Amino acid sequence: MKKHEADTWFRHMDLTEAVTFTQAMAEASLDTHMRQEVEFLGLFDHVKRHINERFDLRGSDLATLIVTIFQNGGTLSNNRRKRYADRVQAHVLDAVDSAVARAMRGELLDDAEQG
Repeated sequence: MKKHEADTWFRHMDLTEAVTFTQAMAEASLDTHMRQEVEFLGLFDHVKRHINERFDLRGSDLATLIVTIFQNGGTLSNNRRKRYADRVQAHVLDAVDSAVARAMRGELLDDAEQG
């Protein structure tokens, strides 16, 4: 291909379909990400309120625990349990773990929510 032919080809390319497709994929991805983020924030607030009503736990610890458990598929790893053992009682760790797992499954966190 001569320089002149290549120059003509690239100067007059119609990328409308490619740009339209790329834009559609970006919008779909953003929509999915935003929906997932909103769902997580709802779960986070719900679990945080549930735990705060029952236990006295430092907010930063609770936030980190909720996020960690969520990111780990609804369970708190043994390493994280050991890391928090000196400042969070085992039954409180169990309660946070259980609340996040139940919220992820769409289950109610207590009987008062049923009415």
